[in-house]
Amino acid sequence: MSDYTTISLRKEFVADVEAYIEDEPFGSVKEFVKHVVVQEMESDEGVSETEAKQIAQKLRDLGYME
Repeated sequence: MSDYTTISLRKEFVADVEAYIEDEPFGSVKEFVKHVVVQEMESDEGVSETEAKQIAQKLRDLGYME
């Protein structure tokens, strides 16, 4: 039996993702997010610490993170 956890996302962000994947072969936001995360984890190209901080700041500025 698998254990699961919950990740909270702002409704506005989920709506944006739903609009983005409307014509894509993903059945849900959950499937899309899982695909993107797995793809990133398997990628040979990493994100530098500076880039990660810049991305986090942009997400905070947009109201997606606190």
